[in-house]
Parts: sequence; C-alpha cells; structure tokens
Amino acid sequence: MSARQEMRFFPSVTIEPPVSVPIRHLFEERDSNDSNSDKLPLEENTRSIPAQKQRPKSTPWSSRPNLLRDKLRFHWWTDVVIDVFVIILSIPFFAIAGAVIALSGRDANDNVLVFLQQIIKGAATLFPIFFAYVTGRATVKLATWKLEKGSSLGLLEQLMGSRTVTSSITTQIHLRRYNLMGLGLIVLWSLSPIGSQAILYILDAPLKPVTSTVNVSYINLRQQSYAAPDGIFKGSWFSGFTMLFGSSLLAPTAVRSSSMDLWGNVKIPCQSSLLIPGASTNSDEWIQIAEDASPTYSSLLGVPLSGILPGNTTVNIESSYIRLNCTSQTLINSNISPDIPATISKDNPRLLSTLISPAGPFLGAENVTFETSWIVGYQGPDLSAFNSSIYKSSLPWSVPQSCPDCLAVDIYADVDPGTLLYQEFDGLENATNVFCTPSTVYVESAVTCENIDGSQTCKVTAQRLSQLPNAPEAITYLSFREVALGVSALLPKLSPLADNNPAQNYLYDPTSSDSIMNGATSNMGIFQTPLAAGQVSLADFGDRLGQLLNTFIFASMWNTTAYTIGAPFSGIIDVPLGGHAASFTPADSDAVAAMIKNQTAAFTVPAVVIQQVRIYKVSYEWAAVFLFATSAMLFSACSGVYFSRHTVVPDYLGYVSSLAKESPYVRMPTGGANLDGMDRARLMKDLRVRLGNVDEGKGQIGKLAFARMEETGLASKDGFYV
Repeated sequence: MSARQEMRFFPSVTIEPPVSVPIRHLFEERDSNDSNSDKLPLEENTRSIPAQKQRPKSTPWSSRPNLLRDKLRFHWWTDVVIDVFVIILSIPFFAIAGAVIALSGRDANDNVLVFLQQIIKGAATLFPIFFAYVTGRATVKLATWKLEKGSSLGLLEQLMGSRTVTSSITTQIHLRRYNLMGLGLIVLWSLSPIGSQAILYILDAPLKPVTSTVNVSYINLRQQSYAAPDGIFKGSWFSGFTMLFGSSLLAPTAVRSSSMDLWGNVKIPCQSSLLIPGASTNSDEWIQIAEDASPTYSSLLGVPLSGILPGNTTVNIESSYIRLNCTSQTLINSNISPDIPATISKDNPRLLSTLISPAGPFLGAENVTFETSWIVGYQGPDLSAFNSSIYKSSLPWSVPQSCPDCLAVDIYADVDPGTLLYQEFDGLENATNVFCTPSTVYVESAVTCENIDGSQTCKVTAQRLSQLPNAPEAITYLSFREVALGVSALLPKLSPLADNNPAQNYLYDPTSSDSIMNGATSNMGIFQTPLAAGQVSLADFGDRLGQLLNTFIFASMWNTTAYTIGAPFSGIIDVPLGGHAASFTPADSDAVAAMIKNQTAAFTVPAVVIQQVRIYKVSYEWAAVFLFATSAMLFSACSGVYFSRHTVVPDYLGYVSSLAKESPYVRMPTGGANLDGMDRARLMKDLRVRLGNVDEGKGQIGKLAFARMEETGLASKDGFYV
C-alpha cells in the first residue's frame, strides 16, 4: 500500500464498548516480518489489548470521545494553582517598590540598607525569569484562544514566535509582518530587561548633611597657675609634664607645624601670625584662616576638648596666651662692658652677670652657676597682693590665685607689663641677653573638628580678639611673683642642663628634630651661639620663647597634663582645678565670662555639628519604570488566566506531540481530544521520531516528513525532497 493510500485508510471508529488502554502499548514497534501490520487500522491493531482502569495520577489515552474540558480533578486543581501562581508572581515586586518608596527620606539603618540591597539584587535576577514565564504563558494562551476563534496563520506565528526579547524582534522581521500587534509584543518583551535594570537604580543611600546643636566642653586656659618653684606643681605633676614637653619638642616636624598636638588637642594660633596682607576679615572682626596657611602656634600643647561627635563640629572657645615682644639684644663681655661688675673667679668662671638672681634686678629663683646654660628672669610689679578677697575667703586653699582673671577690676588701670630677660652663656666670658616685653592676648577661636570613623582632626579656622570683658594686656601670669619664680626655676629644667640643650636649640631652629637634638651646625665663631651670631631674628625668637613659656604656664594649671593626654572630664566634676568644678551646663558668652572670673575648671558651650547622615533616596523615575514593567507582568498574568478560562480547546500550539498527532506517518490512536500538548507529550515521551526521508529507495526525489524513526531515512544534503 502506498503512503498516499495509507493516509486515506482510516475506517470508522467503533465506540462500543469503550476501551481505555495504556499508551505504552500503542507505540510498540512492528514486527519487521509482519508485512501486513501496516495495512490494518490502528484500532484493529490495538483492539486485543485489554482495557485498564484509569489511575488517578496518570492520563491514559482513551479511544472513546471526550468532552474537551473533561479532565481529572487533579488537573483541574493544577490549573487553578498555576493561575493563582502566575498572578502572585508580580506581587513581591510591587511590595519591594512600595517598601522602598515608603522609606524615602528616612535615615538609613546600616543593617536594613544591606538587607534591602540584597533583596533588590535578588529581585533584579528573578524579574526577567518571572516576566518570561508569565508573558510567554500569556502569549501561548492568547494564540490558543485566537486559534479556537479563528485566526490567520501569520498572526499565530507572530504570537508563537514572540516568546523572548530577541525572538519578538526577529519574528516580525522574518514574517515581514509589521503591525500594532508586533510593535506591542516588542514593547512588552522590552520591559523585561528594562524592569530588571530599573530596580537596581530605584534606591540609593547618599550622605546628607544634617545640622544640629551639641554641647562641647573644653579646659579653661585662663585659670590660676601653680608654677611656684617649690609647690604642688613641682611635687606632683611636673615630672610627668617633662615627658610631655620632651615628646612635643622632639615630635616630627609635621606634628609641630600641624593644628593639633601629639594627643589630638587643638593648638591656638598666635593672632599676630594671622594678620598678614590679604588676610580675610569679616564684619565681626573674624580673621579667616586659609586651608594652606601655616600660622605660628602659641603653645606646643593644645586645648583638650570633650563631646566631639562624628561629623563636622564647630565650636567657639575662649583662651589667652602670653606674647613676647623682643626688641633689645645685648652681648655682655667683661672686656667690653666695664660698667657691669665681673664676678668671674677660678671656682665660678661663668658668674659673669648678676642681672638675674633672687635679689634682682631681674627676679630669678637661683643664682647663675657654671652649669647654667640659659636662664630667664622677670622685672616688674608683683600683683599677688591684689588678689580678689572673694577667693581668699571662699577658697583659702587655692592660694596663690596667680592669674590675671583672679584680680579685682579696680586695679586694672596703669599696670606696668614689666620685662622678661632671657640670658644665655657662651664659653666662659660671653653672655647674650634678650629683653622682651610680655603681654596677654585674649582671643576667641572658631574650632572645627572633623570626626570620621573615630579619627578626629581639629583646627582653628577663624580667630578674633575676645569680645568678653578682660583684664588689661599688660597683666600677665609673670605679674605674679610665684609664677615668675617658677618660670625662672623650672622652665630651663624641662630639658637636660648641658651645653647642648634641646630647649635652647629649639629657640634657634624649631624646624628640624636633628638640630633640636644635636644643636646648630652652621659655621660660627668659637663659643658663639646662633643667637649671638645674629642668625635668629628677635621676632622669631620671641615667638619661640613664647611657645615654651605658654606651654609651661598651661601645664602648671591643676593637673591639666592628665587631661592633655586624654583623661575624661568627669574627673573634674567634684575636684576643682584651682577654682570651681567643671561646668557641664551649656553656657552663653555672659555665663562664660562669669565662669572665667570664678576660675571654673572647664566650660561647656553649644556647638554646631554637621553630620553626614545616610538617608534613603528613591529615584522616582526608575521607580515608575519598574512599576510599569511589573504592572505589565501582572497584566500578562491576568490575561493568560482570562484566555485560559475562556478557551475550550486544549493547548495545541508549540508542542512536538501536536506535530506528531497531525503527521500521517505517525500512527496514533483516535481519541484524546481533551489532552493538551503537554499531556500528550508526557504519554508519548518514549516514541522515537525523525524528520527524514519517508520515500527512501523509491526514487531519486525523496519526501521529507515527520515520522517514526524506523520508517525514515536520514536526509542527505545533496538530495532532492518534496
């Protein structure tokens, strides 16, 4: 029988009795010796196979007619579950977008932010997968519905060929079918990658500056000094201070010239070094300090601060320092200065001058000896007798009350600033004298601290003269006898007393650690220092000697060295620093002025902090794109459910099993009309088929068809086929 005749040989189907047989018996290979097997109707070939009872979890192939929508209850529930599943697939993406939008503008929590970022990355990965499944299913359901209602082959190919982003474009090109349906499919599938990328850009967490007010405490640099030569300072914390002094003196050059000391305390610049041509000054007399400025600092030690929060904090602090104006330098030699009595003897060859001594004329704590490298003395009024009676009656233990702010206002007028004499000795007969006029400079400094991840950097960014009522500049700490004696006795002893004295070398050249340790290396005469040789200007010398003097005065205040190296301020709540306990109540300028007079140990003032707070920021443009893509996915899901529920015929398009069912070269039983393509594919999964030559050996022109594998031959690239 020819192939054409075989295609026409399909006798009528006998319905009674209904027969239901497992599909595996229907596709067993024919016996090659049975030449008549292919001539029998399929029903007759399978009639002898006994019927089997339908199992609830399988779909046997029934040869009897069935309703198209007649399926097992299990399959009905499966369809319902799938319909619900495709609809809820888009819900998590709406939830993510809603949660992100709800967080917009709020402070970001690090843990929540990390969690959201992980969720967003996961959503970006899953979105195109879910979108492809939902939209591809909806396309198939629409094509099946159109097929049931009647449609052109081109439209069906257009729908079935547009099941991915790329295929939606190539299908329109290959079909040469350009219409609104094709454009809509391209736009719809383009939303898959666009929506996936949109969610990655929907959320950001930038840093936003937030300004707030905080309280910052700082040590009072205007309290009383305990710098007596034989007092509590020398007996308690002077030895510890010598270690801080030596460390500061020999610190790297970058530290000595930086805005902070070795322990992170902010250093106060000398205002004279800021008053340079071109300096910016505003209407409130603030001198702005440029970023690249290199001011001269009043002390080697800075002001300890407490309460600096992360971010940029700006606080105004009150302080004072002694400024030395050195205008006279005298070289004394017994041969050229006969008016000065020489006291050199065999036992004391350096007793060249009696300018500095306990008896004067310049007040010193001790006489000059052979081992004296340098010494300072002060000549001026002693204001100790004018200490305020308030402190004498309320705090008798705080004597000597040596500070300019301890004095009563009625003695401010007509005060002589006095003179500070620096004297150094060269060899056995030479002495160099430098005469300096001291004055107190009261300043208000704007300090900016940047605290990032626990690393704190502070510097004075602006400065002006103090606006508070202050004592006259002529009154200094040297105006008090005990302080002047302490400076004379203890300041030169901060470093070893030898010809190569580090503190003395600092006065010559503070820019090099090597020169501070080993002395100057320039060519000078024998027994001649750089100062005597004129290699140090009097202005520079006054600034450097003032730095050492202010460092000493600050350290002589009640245990300030402990707070310099980081001791908590809580230790001065109950133990006053030479006056009253520290105040941790925010104070305005009037309150600070009163606390200065009361010798409060530390002040607390309001400060402005600008913190970089990480906030949630939503890109509403990308959010709109993502919501639109997600809405398209939800619409596709609902459309797929709608067309699925309004279609009677089973899914037929897109399955190889459907191709096998329609091929005259693949014998299949009648019936099974209610099976969709996937059910049929599951039942026929063991059938071996081939797209090959079904007329092999019957002529030079073959016939290409979809048939059972054993009934076809391989197609040849050189053959002709119809």
